Amino acid sequence: MGAATEFENRRPEPQTPAGIPTEDATHFTPFPASGQQEAADGVSGSAAAAAYYPSRRFVQRVSILAWTVAATVAVSLFLRLPTVVLTLNALGSPMSIRISETTVIAVFIALLTASGTERAIRTHPFFDESAVGFGPDKGQAPAGRTWLFWGLPAAISIVAVLLAPLANTPLYQAGSALLSGLLITIILFNLHATVVRDSPAYRQARILLNVLSYAAALALFLLVYQTRTRSLLSSSLIFATASLLTVELLRDVTPRVNVVLSYAALVGIVLGEVAWALNYWPLSGASGGLLLLLVFYLFVGLARHALHEGHLSRKLVLEYAGFAILALVLIVLIGPGL
Repeated sequence: MGAATEFENRRPEPQTPAGIPTEDATHFTPFPASGQQEAADGVSGSAAAAAYYPSRRFVQRVSILAWTVAATVAVSLFLRLPTVVLTLNALGSPMSIRISETTVIAVFIALLTASGTERAIRTHPFFDESAVGFGPDKGQAPAGRTWLFWGLPAAISIVAVLLAPLANTPLYQAGSALLSGLLITIILFNLHATVVRDSPAYRQARILLNVLSYAAALALFLLVYQTRTRSLLSSSLIFATASLLTVELLRDVTPRVNVVLSYAALVGIVLGEVAWALNYWPLSGASGGLLLLLVFYLFVGLARHALHEGHLSRKLVLEYAGFAILALVLIVLIGPGL
């Protein structure tokens, strides 16, 4: 009896699997998974949950950002600013750049979304250097790498601003603003799930982020190509769009940031050159946008395989070539009718 009492008195202090004392782990308090009871001290039963499930701070920051984006999209429908036309000589010929209220709002909301994404992602223990039990010696990534997560939320917010004026009624306009906030929320929660590769929701989140990245790329390619602006300007916009979204699609393939940036720049340069060439072809806006998406998909896919496998096999190249030919035939047949 005395031995049992002594054993009870000497029981170790409750710990999370990462060795974090429960009273020190309030920073990681996650929402409990479905069907689980939250512990009395507010800490989940595992340190993995602390890294995998969003904390209250994360949810609060995502909520603020989502409503701010929705409000900005709504305000953009009524804001009227004078249009500024900049005239300059580029490559020996005059070029005019129109800066309207849509351009100003698009730049503003992109910066706003990137800033909000930064604040939200920094709450993840993997990037929080002040987190107890996490650090560079435990596989933590430097906090500066959080900028790798900016591309997709910024692209979606820009698409929302550009497409919102297409809504014909106040009801649809309000719905488009709310939809933009909802999309930002979904994206940020899925970005959180892909910070750590062994997260239970990593695979599903990665698939959804890939789909949204390609959808954002298609929307921006269509919007830029249909303007039929000077090749220098449109190609630069395509280059920036493709590079940012390529970073999102490749950031989890390798931890070497310089390699990711190199491949993203390469894909962006290829897309910019293709856009420049397509401007001389009598293609419809839909056909040009779909062709740009096809090239983007092929080069991003080849880059992912090259980074993951270390080389490109003949079988893989033939597979992508066959897909490209089939997609090209479909674009030629269907594109002009869109």
